[in-house]
Amino acid sequence: MRTQFVLPLVALVSLGAPAGASAHARSPTVALDYRLVLAAAPPALGVSVSILDGDRDLRVTSRRTALVVLGDLGEPMLRIGPGGVWVDRASVTAQAARLTTAGRGWSRVASGSSFAWHEHRLTPPPYDAARLGPVARFRIPVVLGGRRFAIAGTFVRVRRPSILPWLAAAGAVVAAAFAAAWLRPRLRRGEATLLGVVAALAALAMLVVFGAADAPNGRVQWVQLGLAAFLAAVALGVLARLGGARRAHFAAVLGAAAAAVSLGSFGVFRHGAVISLVSAAVSRTLVAAAFAAGVGALATGLFVEER
Repeated sequence: MRTQFVLPLVALVSLGAPAGASAHARSPTVALDYRLVLAAAPPALGVSVSILDGDRDLRVTSRRTALVVLGDLGEPMLRIGPGGVWVDRASVTAQAARLTTAGRGWSRVASGSSFAWHEHRLTPPPYDAARLGPVARFRIPVVLGGRRFAIAGTFVRVRRPSILPWLAAAGAVVAAAFAAAWLRPRLRRGEATLLGVVAALAALAMLVVFGAADAPNGRVQWVQLGLAAFLAAVALGVLARLGGARRAHFAAVLGAAAAAVSLGSFGVFRHGAVISLVSAAVSRTLVAAAFAAGVGALATGLFVEER
């Protein structure tokens, strides 16, 4: 592979890496079968509760009064308040969640009045295709001001989408690109360039809407997202400076890289609850566009001859 074709591969593949860069070192959660709906939280000023990280992390804020989260055995697990966040080292639930090691006493884990952790009690029930809507409840006991409350809610199963319309649309785009390149040789260079640009932009937008929505601990990885945008801008800048067959070949590889990156987000076509900053339909369109335009750019670029 020529040197000028290495950059788009590195840039576009790097688009997928920032989204998975987190304390958990994992890929972003793009879609699930269930949504978690909060129904109850401690009724106090300064206390807020939210679900993060693809509906698997729980974030609790208590600015005025210390709030104690209880574990599976009813034991004190976390203490969150204006004085900071503390974990009980004797809590088996905290140990299982890797919030602390076994020991005695309370250990400070954060200085603020807010804390997020992976809460296994938010794990949904086994998938049941015959049931839709609310299918189960979750309940996490807490103590606030000496009184016992609960963070409670419902698991709501969302219908899985049909992948056939998306496959048909993507297939139509690839087939049209291939046919145009075969029947209209003069348009191949421009077509490959256009499809490569569309694929790259769709892949970048896909990264942003998924990576920012699935933010572990509530902290969006802005540095990584910015780096991905920079790499994509550099790749598109190089594309603009090239000409003729070299531009078409560069766009083809750029499209191939975008299509490869989109494969990691194909979960949006298998699950109904999409974790994204935009609607499920728009999210699926971005993934389909990155893949179809990318494959189309590659298929078109293969026909472009050096001359």
